[in-house]
Amino acid sequence: MVESYPENIQDLRAAIPLGGRVLEITTTTGCVVGCSYCPQDKFAERQRAVSRAKHLRLEDFKRCLSHVPAAVDISFAGYSEPWLNPACTEMVEHAYAAGHGIRIFTTLAGMNERNLRRLQALQFRVFLVHVFDDGTYMNSRLVRRKYVDLMRQLVDADIPSMLFIVMGEVHPELVDIIPEEALVRSRPLSSRGGSVDPKIVEARQPIAGALTCVDEREHRNVLLPNGDVTLCCMDFERRHILGNLLRDEYQDLFKGPTFRKIVDRMNGEDGFLLCRICEFAKPTASAC
Repeated sequence: MVESYPENIQDLRAAIPLGGRVLEITTTTGCVVGCSYCPQDKFAERQRAVSRAKHLRLEDFKRCLSHVPAAVDISFAGYSEPWLNPACTEMVEHAYAAGHGIRIFTTLAGMNERNLRRLQALQFRVFLVHVFDDGTYMNSRLVRRKYVDLMRQLVDADIPSMLFIVMGEVHPELVDIIPEEALVRSRPLSSRGGSVDPKIVEARQPIAGALTCVDEREHRNVLLPNGDVTLCCMDFERRHILGNLLRDEYQDLFKGPTFRKIVDRMNGEDGFLLCRICEFAKPTASAC
């Protein structure tokens, strides 16, 4: 375990490395975790309209990764729970063996004891566990005996980069397992670019003119099960598709017309830009 834990959501964000380029991996279309503050249904609807690929196939993942420089971190997170894809652990191992820095963001749904033992042999930039709540926001029916046992083993696994976060109150079956000092408690903060139900998180007023992303998310892109790459983890509705890594080189994602338009609009040019209603964007000094 880490020697000290973040005390709040701001400290948690500071504990997660933000520098450098990251490719997030969405391993599956559709998610049973059922977080009310996740626009999963909108993502699934848009994704199914363009592709029948429910899961990212291991061979397709390897092909996509062959186009990505080792200096780019690979983050198993994306728009759904990564371990709902049975091949997820093997994908992690493959990316690790290829020399990529690895980041894990998971609820543990779909993971098993064998997966955990294999993961313990690796090192991670961060291993963030999204803890199930008491059912207020998440599908608490997934917290069954095997899940509770797995969480207990994870807590005892001594993974140095492990962090925990919960939205709301911890599920009763997990309260006595996760050390209180290891938990960061938060409320849903992001509207995911206006995709979340406004009754839960209201979208911000659009930013006019030039802006910047405080986390440089234009270089923290998301790979989808069919190889498409979206702008960032806020783009649940596929509004900015940079290219497809089954055919494109990673560097080419940032040379195409979509990314060029994004840069121009971030610099103040008119036209639709998801960033304008994203909580992680701020006006540049010239736009203030």
